[in-house]
Amino acid sequence: MKVNSITVGGFKNLRITKIELGQICALISPNNYGKSNLLEAIDFGLDFIHESRRGRKSMMGWIRGIPLCSALENSEYIFEMEFTDNSLAEYKYVKYGFSFKWHRDDGAGDTITDEWIETRENTSVRYTSYLKRREGKYRKGKSTNAYRKIELDGLQLAVDVLALVEDIEIAKVVKAIRNVVYRVCSSLDLRDKYQPSPLEYIEGEEELLRFDDDDIPKALYRLRGRAPEQYKLFEDAVFTLFPEFTAINLNEYLLADQQLSHKMTVTVADKELSQAEIEKEIPFKLREQVYRLFVTCNYLNQPMSMANMSAGTKRVIWLLANAFISNYFGTGIIGVEEIETSIHPRMIRQLLEILTEAVGDTPLLVSSHSPYLVQYLKPEKIYIGVPNQEGVAEFRKIQKNKLKTIIANARELDLSVGEYLFELLSGDSDAYATLESFLEGAGK
Repeated sequence: MKVNSITVGGFKNLRITKIELGQICALISPNNYGKSNLLEAIDFGLDFIHESRRGRKSMMGWIRGIPLCSALENSEYIFEMEFTDNSLAEYKYVKYGFSFKWHRDDGAGDTITDEWIETRENTSVRYTSYLKRREGKYRKGKSTNAYRKIELDGLQLAVDVLALVEDIEIAKVVKAIRNVVYRVCSSLDLRDKYQPSPLEYIEGEEELLRFDDDDIPKALYRLRGRAPEQYKLFEDAVFTLFPEFTAINLNEYLLADQQLSHKMTVTVADKELSQAEIEKEIPFKLREQVYRLFVTCNYLNQPMSMANMSAGTKRVIWLLANAFISNYFGTGIIGVEEIETSIHPRMIRQLLEILTEAVGDTPLLVSSHSPYLVQYLKPEKIYIGVPNQEGVAEFRKIQKNKLKTIIANARELDLSVGEYLFELLSGDSDAYATLESFLEGAGK
C-alpha cells in the first residue's frame, strides 16, 4: 500500500489542506502557525476510524480540537485519504473520507455528516462511488449498478458496517481503509526513551513491538528477535552515520528472581480474581526485564549507555529505530515533528537519505524550522504556511513556474533557496505578499 495524499481541515486553526505525499514532504512556517496541528489532525482522523461509538462521541467533543478561530468556528472536521494498493486489483486506487460536526451547546453537533468510498482501476478513468451516505445507500461492487440500503446513525461509519456484509465485493477495500496506519514522532525530549521506569502499563501481545515506543532499547530488542534483517539494516545505518561507533550492544536484564513465585492474588468483595481480571484491575505492573542499549566508540575507553549520549545522537538513533520498526509494520504514513532538532546540519542530508531508504514506499511528512533541510528536498514537496490576519493555518505548494524566480532571487541575495524562503517567512507584510505570490492559489 502507498498513501498518495491526505486532506484534513476544521481542526484547531487548520483550514482544509491537501498534502500530496511523496518520499519526503516538508511543512515550513513561522512558529505557532499550525505545523503540529496538521500532523495531529491526521492522527486524529485515523484514530476516529478505529474508535468505538463512545470514543467517537468523546472525540467530537474534544475541546482542544474544536476550531476557535472566528473564520473557522462553524467548520466541520474533514478527513480524506487517497492510496494505492495493487492487491485490490480493479479497485486498487482508493479515495476514502468522512466529515463530522463538532460538539455544540445547542445540541446540533456530535454527528457524522458524510462519508465516501471511491475507487478506480487506473488513473486514466474517474473514480467510481460505492457509498452515498447522505442517501443511505451503498453498492456492493462493480458487478452491479444497483444500490442497497444502509442505515447509519451519527456515530457510525459505513466502514464499520460494510466490513460485516458477507457478499460485498469491496470487502478488501474496506479492510484496506481500516488498515492504514499513521505514526507520528513528536517527542522532542528523549531523556526517558532509553532508560524508562521499571513500571509499565499492561499491554496486549500485539503491542509488544510498537512504532514510537517509550522504551527504545525494548523496541529494538523485539525487532531483533522478530525481524533480524531489519535490525541488521538498523545497525548498518547507525554505523554509517556514526563511523566512530564500533559496536552496538543490546541486552535484556532480568530483575526478578526466577526461583520465586510471582503469582499475584487480588480479592475484591471476598472473591479472588483470576489473572485476566487482575490485569483489568491493575493498569500497570513491575517489569521482570529491563533493556539497555550500549555503544562502543573509538573515543571512549568503555561502552557507553545510549541514555548518556548527546541529545542529537539519541534523536538520530530514535528516528532510525522508528523508521525500521515502521517498515516491519507496514505503516502508511510517518509524521516527524521538527526533524532537525539537536541534529547537526551536516548530518541532515545523509539522515534523510537513510530514512527514505529505511521506510521504503512509506511517505515521510516532516515539519521543520531549518533552511538547511529545505535545500535537500524537491521544491514541489515543500508546503509553506504564510501568516495571515485570521490566525488560520493553510499550507500550499510553490507554483512550478515560479521556481526559477525564487532561485534567481536567492542567488542575487547570496542565499540558498531555503534561507531565502525563511527570510520571507520571518519578514514583514511585504515579504509575506512576495511569498504568497509564489504559491499555488495566489490571487484567490
